[in-house]
Amino acid sequence: MPTLKEAQEKVRDLSNKMLHVAEDTELTISEKAAKLKAYQPDLEAAQADVADLAHVDETLKALRGAGVANDSTEEKSAEKAEQRVKSIGEQFVDQIAPLHKSLGGFAGKRFSTGQAELKTTISEGTAGTPGPGYAAVQTPTVLPGIVDIKRLPLSVADLFPQGSTDSPLLRYVIQSAYTNAAATVAEGALKPEGAQTLAVVDETLHKIAETYHVTDEMMEDFRQLQSFLDAQLIWDIKSVEEIQLLSGNGTAPNLLGLLNRTGLSTTFAKGSATANGLGTNSPATDNDMDALYRMITQIRVNSFIEPDHIVIDAASWQNVALTKSSQGVYYAGGPFMNAGSPNLWGLPVVVTPRMPAGTAVVGNFAVGGQIFRKGGITVEATNSNNDDFVKNLVTIRAEERLLLAIYRPNAFGVVTAL
Repeated sequence: MPTLKEAQEKVRDLSNKMLHVAEDTELTISEKAAKLKAYQPDLEAAQADVADLAHVDETLKALRGAGVANDSTEEKSAEKAEQRVKSIGEQFVDQIAPLHKSLGGFAGKRFSTGQAELKTTISEGTAGTPGPGYAAVQTPTVLPGIVDIKRLPLSVADLFPQGSTDSPLLRYVIQSAYTNAAATVAEGALKPEGAQTLAVVDETLHKIAETYHVTDEMMEDFRQLQSFLDAQLIWDIKSVEEIQLLSGNGTAPNLLGLLNRTGLSTTFAKGSATANGLGTNSPATDNDMDALYRMITQIRVNSFIEPDHIVIDAASWQNVALTKSSQGVYYAGGPFMNAGSPNLWGLPVVVTPRMPAGTAVVGNFAVGGQIFRKGGITVEATNSNNDDFVKNLVTIRAEERLLLAIYRPNAFGVVTAL
């Protein structure tokens, strides 16, 4: 017995075929009538299946609502699958599958796709299934996907709130300086006047893109194509995104990254021994952990903001994790600590090799800034690029447009020379 979704799909398929017959100008009236009559029994049977299955479905819902029955494991899994966010690879495969069917395969046919767009988070490690009737070319049994080079998770972008924009320009006003003149005053005395300096900040969208060549055969192997998109092409885009968010120099076409912003709470080198209102930025005797805590304190005292994360380069975090006491005891718990969720001074630590060597950022990412995107990552494909058609190649292009807005630069501080 088919499922309700399969029965509905069959009704739609038969209806489309009958509509195609009715609109075919090359057929006579009698030929149309004969073809339509041949489809009619199958259509009526499929419609009856839909009605029966819909009745069963409504009955089950009513019984479950009354507490008579529980969802089966299979039904729960199906429901979760429907609710799960599809990866960009799944979305792209869903889009090209009907095109593959209508063309009778991609080999020898010119084509271009529209956009497959990911507007939410990328769900990694999930396998999608093309729609009914869109089976790829069958070849000898192979393991699905590609065994890719393992890569570190990308997480800096996840620290910022996410927003969307339809404009290439984002404008906002920040308080670049202020004077707190509040004081006690005598009765009838002149009240002190505070002051502030406001600055208008314009941020523009910047594009990150990459193209790849794949073969016609790979385009027809949907699971391999999906794996390639999710495991490599999208990762390439997100990797450069992280570098730009941290270190972009602001010169077109680059973003202005966090490390190159003006107005940060402070920047100092470990052990620099520079004097400040709290005593010393970082005495010569400081280790990496000392210097980072001093930055936490400076942000708290000077900016009145509580830091929520530390972002540090991988080599510097290694130095922190391997630091031992004079008795040879690891401060960080040694080889049996939970390396998957590092923290320091009570703050979660994001370790990334895309941070410049010897550098860490301490800050409140939740209130200090926001990432805006125009749409999501878009993926398009064509075999009409250069000599792709004669070589049986397809060019796949992935790109995204985004900007980084830093509302409160003093929510962040940079420690160097770790």
